[in-house]
Amino acid sequence: YRKGVTAFGPAAAEITTVFLTHLHADHTAGYPDLILTPWILGRKKPINLYGPPGLRAMTRHVLAAWKVDIDNRTNGIDRLPRAGCGVNVHEIRPGEIYSDRNIRISAFPVRHGALAHAFGFRLETSDRVIVISGDTSPTPELAKHCEGCDVLIHETYSEQTYRKVSPKWQRY
Repeated sequence: YRKGVTAFGPAAAEITTVFLTHLHADHTAGYPDLILTPWILGRKKPINLYGPPGLRAMTRHVLAAWKVDIDNRTNGIDRLPRAGCGVNVHEIRPGEIYSDRNIRISAFPVRHGALAHAFGFRLETSDRVIVISGDTSPTPELAKHCEGCDVLIHETYSEQTYRKVSPKWQRY
């Protein structure tokens, strides 16, 4: 935030919509922080979360785990609006999942180990197409959704790092 990335400071309260590729811990451990900190910093409306099946249950458990804090902040001296820590969960399936006047977002299945529900996203604006694969291996489905894209954001390993991991991890 101090270096100019304002989304990490008070402007985090302005984040209204988030998309999750899958529900592994390395992608969701900060989920309570995403819900609560922007609310504490001033978000007054629920955040919209789009992600795989299971997101609704995860959200219910997070809000239950922080019930004491939420009750204190809404009924105590802070008097924060309860709606600000609300979450509108959208459990997604392949296909168009979001659109507004600026963007259209489609989800498509990706391979992420044995995980049943993992998605990549194709974001289309009037002048650009961006594909986000998540941390997945290359597949024909991913290649299909990359056709005509301007930017592909895809997690990769260097060849040097790949050679150092076990054969089991390489297959993964």
